[in-house]
Amino acid sequence: MKIICLIENTTVNDKLFYEEGLSLFVEYNGKNYLIDTGLTGKAVENAKRMRLPINELSGVFITHNHMAHIGGIENIMRLNPNVPVYLRAGAKNEVFLKNGFFKSPSGLGKAFFRKYADNLILFNSFSEICEGFYLASCEDFDEKCVNPDKSYFVINEGEKKPQPFDFSDESFAVIFPNKRKADGLILIGGCFHCGAENMLATVERRWSGIPVLAVIGGFHFSGSNPKSLNCPVDYVTSSARALKLSGAKKIYACHCTGFKGFDTMDEILGDRLMYFGGGEALEF
Repeated sequence: MKIICLIENTTVNDKLFYEEGLSLFVEYNGKNYLIDTGLTGKAVENAKRMRLPINELSGVFITHNHMAHIGGIENIMRLNPNVPVYLRAGAKNEVFLKNGFFKSPSGLGKAFFRKYADNLILFNSFSEICEGFYLASCEDFDEKCVNPDKSYFVINEGEKKPQPFDFSDESFAVIFPNKRKADGLILIGGCFHCGAENMLATVERRWSGIPVLAVIGGFHFSGSNPKSLNCPVDYVTSSARALKLSGAKKIYACHCTGFKGFDTMDEILGDRLMYFGGGEALEF
């Protein structure tokens, strides 16, 4: 199994694009999958530059309906018009980002769901892409472990009044790299809005006792400025401690983790923590 970072906020190769988004190319059991599509079509361009078969996808998984993760979907669909696209049913609710007195959509709206209705596989809390590759969401969680960023709100279907963002569109992947599941699993998230600790609790509930080989993704500790935090330092340290207590052998941080967030995690996780930049590949 191989996971290749098509694009994120940094790059290890000056011939590759980078942007404030995330897209991961997954080679698993002889097939190709995509986790998130990045902010623009640059993820596709990077895949071509790395000579990856981006036009031969067996499935696309969107972790949540924010533009940094779904913005490049049109470019993917032009190359893979029949590919199934998995995301939570809650993604149909429109999420907005507050900007002072103004609001702006943070993801794709109703037109996207109409256009690709035949491709979309919407699930509520749990789904299976193929044997050993699962999609899950937080089934129960502790509110104090939720990311404290309050800049998002949602308008649910059939309602007009905005509500606080309820994470109903967020999910994560759990992949077993070996045929024997007892050997371990990999958890891949997009932004961990509902909290790494809560996701890990869901994994333990469903796959109790199975070792966590790696946790991969952005942890939403920074906004547009990677050198600053958009949350209290205490939240970063509590997330890092939860990752450490989970026994995860490796944590690969990227995207919205930010440089300051990464440095704070590093103080707790040490050698377990690595940055996963655009163009890098992981093998399990």
